[in-house]
Parts: sequence; C-alpha cells; structure tokens
Amino acid sequence: MAVKNRRINNPNQIKALLQEQINAVRHDKDISTENSARTVGYLSNIALSCYKEGEMMEKLNEIEKRLEEQGI
Repeated sequence: MAVKNRRINNPNQIKALLQEQINAVRHDKDISTENSARTVGYLSNIALSCYKEGEMMEKLNEIEKRLEEQGI
C-alpha cells in the first residue's frame, strides 16, 4: 500500500490521517482480530480527541472574530 505524504498542521488534518489509518488496519488481513480491535480502539480514541480539539478551535476562532468585529 502506498503511503500518502500529507501535511499535519491542525486537528482536521490529523483526523483525516487517523481515518485513513483506521481503515488500513481494519482491512489488513495480516493483523489478528485482537490486535486490529486494540489498534482501532486506540486510534479512535485519539480521533475523538481531535474532533473535540477541532470543534474548540472553531468556536474560539468564531469568538475572536466577533470580538474583533465589535472592536474589543
């Protein structure tokens, strides 16, 4: 399988990378079911953290934008 080079500068890019890796693990027939489940669980936990971080960054950016518009 070819590895894509990708920039990882923000939570959304990390989410995309994790989604790609989770799917790769799920489809790899050389990994035992137990190891696959463990790895997918671990990566999914990290992905959830990235979703939370990304949402927080979006909210913070929106608040900053509103404050700037109000001259605060």
